[in-house]
Parts: sequence; C-alpha cells; structure tokens
Amino acid sequence: MTDLTLGSDFGTPSQDDWLAAVESALRGKPADSLISHDLAGFQRQPLYTPSAAPSETSGLPGFAPFTRGPQAVNNTYLPWHIAQRAVLGRKGVDNAALLTDLNGGVTAIWLDFRHGAAEASALQTLLHDVRLDLAPLCLVPHHYGMAAVQPVLDYYDAQSAAPETVGYLNLDPLAAQMQHGENSSPDYAALKELSNRRPGLRWMTSSGAAYHALGASVPQELGWMLAGLTDYLRQLEAVGVSPAEALAKITLTVAADVDFFATLAKIRTARLLFANIAEAVGAPDTPPQIHAESSLRAFADVDPWVNILRATAATMGAGIAGVDVMCVAPCTATSASDSVLTRRIARNTQIILQEESHIGQVTDAAGGSYYVEQLTQDLAKAAWIIFQDIEATGGLSAAIADGRLDAAIASQRATFDAAMDTRAHAMVGVSEFPNLDEAPLEAETQGHYRLSHGFEALRQAAQKSKPKVFLACLGDMASFTPRANFATNLYAAGGLHAVLSEGGTDAQAIAEAFQKSTAKIAVICGSDEDYEAHAPALAAALKAAGVVHLALAGKPREISEVDDYCFAGCQALSYLTNIHAKLGL
Repeated sequence: MTDLTLGSDFGTPSQDDWLAAVESALRGKPADSLISHDLAGFQRQPLYTPSAAPSETSGLPGFAPFTRGPQAVNNTYLPWHIAQRAVLGRKGVDNAALLTDLNGGVTAIWLDFRHGAAEASALQTLLHDVRLDLAPLCLVPHHYGMAAVQPVLDYYDAQSAAPETVGYLNLDPLAAQMQHGENSSPDYAALKELSNRRPGLRWMTSSGAAYHALGASVPQELGWMLAGLTDYLRQLEAVGVSPAEALAKITLTVAADVDFFATLAKIRTARLLFANIAEAVGAPDTPPQIHAESSLRAFADVDPWVNILRATAATMGAGIAGVDVMCVAPCTATSASDSVLTRRIARNTQIILQEESHIGQVTDAAGGSYYVEQLTQDLAKAAWIIFQDIEATGGLSAAIADGRLDAAIASQRATFDAAMDTRAHAMVGVSEFPNLDEAPLEAETQGHYRLSHGFEALRQAAQKSKPKVFLACLGDMASFTPRANFATNLYAAGGLHAVLSEGGTDAQAIAEAFQKSTAKIAVICGSDEDYEAHAPALAAALKAAGVVHLALAGKPREISEVDDYCFAGCQALSYLTNIHAKLGL
C-alpha cells in the first residue's frame, strides 16, 4: 500500500502568483482595478495576505489592549444587553410598550429625552413595574443634561433601588453642543459625590454616534470620540477624580452602520484607542464599556422595510465585534411613530442573532482575518491623527467653539451627497429599485443627517400628484429593454411612474402614444444603432407633441431636440431635481 500525501505536489503560491491569477480572471485588467475607495478616505484592497497584515498584534481576548474583547469568554446566555429605545413624548411610547419589550426579550431601556426632561410623575407612570435591577436604564439626555438626569436619580431613590444598581447617565455635553448648539456641562463635583451614593451608575459617555449622526466619517467618529473622552478625564481630574477612576465611569457609544466590516473594525478600533489613553493615564488594565446604536443615517422614510436589512447588517457587525449594550432602531425610527410590529422586529433582530445565529458565542470571531486586522489598524492610525490634531489645537471644546468640527462635517456631508447624487453609493428602495407602491412615511424632524434626504424630498414632493414619465421605446423589445429598465428605476427614484410604449420605429405613432399617456415628460430608450437611425426624428415628433422635458437614455450625443441625457454614473439627483422643476413640483 502506498502512502497518500494529499496536496504535497501543489506547493505554496506566493502573493505574486495570486495576483497573476486575479489578472488572468480579469482578462488583462490590473488587480489594482479592484481596489475600492471608502467614502471616509481609506482604501480596501482586493486581497489581504500575511505579508500585508499589520505587524502589531491584537493580543488576546480579555487582555490589554482589549482589541479582541474585554473578556476572555463571552457570556453565552446574554453576550450583550438588548436595548430598546424609548423616546419620551413619542407616539406609542408608554408603559405597556416597555413591558411588552421587556417580556419579549429586551434587557435594557434606552431612555431618550430628545423632547425634554421628564416630570417625576411621568417617569413613575412610564417605568411602572420595570425592574431596574434586571433592566438597566441607558439615558440619552441630549442638551438637557442634568435637567433630564436628576428626575431619573430621584426615581432611583423613590424606588429604593440598591446602591449597586447598574445604570448609565450618559452625560455628553460636547456631543450635545455639536448636535443642539447648547452647552450643558454638568457639575463634575456633584458626579464625584454621586459615586459614593450610587456606585453602580456610570456618569458619562463619549459618543462617536452623535458625530456619526451629523455626517462624520468613521475616522472622524473615532477621533472625536477619543477627544471627548480625554476632555472629560481632564474635567473630572480637576475636581479630584483620578483618571483611572473616571475611566470606569465613562462609556463609549458608537454607531453600528450598514457597512458590516467598517462597523466590526470600528468597535475593535475603539477598544484599541481607549487602551492607548488608559495606558497613558496609568490604568492599562481598564477595558472600555462600549454601547452601540444602529445608525439612522442609512435609514430611509421611503420603502422603510429595507431598513430591517440595514439594521440586521449593522447588528451583526457590532455583535461579532463585541459590545456591552446594543440598541437597534425600529425600521420606522425616522418617522413620526413606531408600531408594535416594528418594535418587535427591532428587538427580535438581536434575539435571533444571539439565540439562533449564535454570533455572540465566539469572542472576536473575526480576529485573525488579515482584512479585519488591517482595517482595524488603518482606522486606528487615521483616528489617532485626527485626535492628535484636536489635542494639539486646544482640545475638542476649542474645535467645536471655533467651527472646525462644523466645517469638517460639512465637507464630509458634501462627499456623501456627491456619492448619492451619482449613485456611486446606492441605497436600495431609495436611489436603486424604488417601490412607488410604498407610500413614504410621515417624517419626524430630527437632528441627524441622512444619506437619503435628497431623494426622499423628491419622493415626498411627487407623492400627491404621482407624475408620469413616458418611455419612448425604439426598436424591438430586446433592443430597448435594458435602457427602459434603467430609465424606469432612475425616474422612480424621483417619484415618477413610468408609462412604457410598445416600441417600433414609427416616430409619429410613438408621439401619439405619448399624448394618450397624459405624461408631460418623456425619455427615449433604445440601442445605439436605433438612436443613430431614428432618434432625431422621434425627438422632433415628441417635441411637436408637447413634451415639456425630453431626455435620452444613454451618453450625450448631438440631437438638438433632446434636453438632457441620463446614463449610469450621471448626477441622478441633480437630473431628477431639474425634472421636478420643469414639472413645477
């Protein structure tokens, strides 16, 4: 019998061998053509290998720098707290809704005071029968600061909650100033006194999610979050709280975005950056506590059910990276109210990922991936540069006061808006494959930036009149279908319903079909060959039939009667905005 040596004849391919294979598959295009450029400014390579992996080690779970997690083994029963947001004053948020959430698997209440501080009686009614020892409160005080927090502290006392009862006050005056333009700095000395009375409470958070909501990039979110943490350490040290003690009283809050890998790497990076600060202040063995909330920046009011998929991707990234508390927004979170159904779906997203997908069973499951490790290091370096720049010029408070953060966010928003305009960054249900049968939700005025805002404004403007666009198809079905489908989806992104013609080359017959459609605008759809032979005559006939705005689906060419051209990569939002203006919407 011969010995089998499986695979022994294959050898070990080098990176050059892999790249040669890639270029062969690309039929001559260079492998560099697969490099993608993130809107935040960093690159993602098509291939990551040991030679490209960072030389720095991420360590082990449970050990500094805690990149791989704050503990060696996850709590398999509850890998993270499942939080549900309760916005005081929001329609549908009451005691019954909270008890339904808690009975359905929620283990923490994300108490949001965006509409103002609550009276003691309102808190008593809202939180009736809520076990504070089992379901900790995570506050979002916004710019109301201690005015929102104090009634909650009084409620703890009124309920005779044990001193060690866990809770998160989450005071974050710098982020609140950025979001609301009001400074609500707390009495730091009073926080020190609170520690003796209620040691289970964490006082503050440094929220990168707040800057993310305004439009910050991933490195900006991390860098500014770190700068906020440092500022609070200084403020607390000034009243006699040592940095080591203060670190244990401040959480980090990050946004879990639809970009799965960016979310995963961002949370690992947040722990690494926190470890740098902890080591610098003499507390190297202090792991951070990280809270995550799903990003509303990637949510949409149009076709909101797609938001469920966006929230699921975000939750997976945060869950695999390892967080302590996670709040997943209902798919209707950007609208005026939620429903029993959408709140149930939000909490079940986390429950299913924990109990059926088991993503919390393995600590840092992505650790060791060359891609994830490199992305973590890339984000850490980019965020650290931003942090150092802030520190070198007076700290985060000074950067907010002199408008540097506003300018940086405005610049980043412009980058995002440009990518949305050309659909380089696509959103299903918004800029791609919109569903015009799904009416837009009633939007709620909120202080966050959303990628979909431009297209949503067009959809809202078109909702009442439901304008039409006539697709003047040239040639046979096989010839015009690709561009007809493209035009249908493009115009639908602006709220315009497509009316498809039968095709052919009889310009007069197509023009008569346009008149019967009751549409005011039209777009010619066909092949390049049919455009050369028949588009000028068809354009003239459509103009004579009264078309207000005539476009052609394809790259620009010399046809005098055509007003505009639409094609892959065109400025779709600007194009549709112009059409709305022509229609007087």
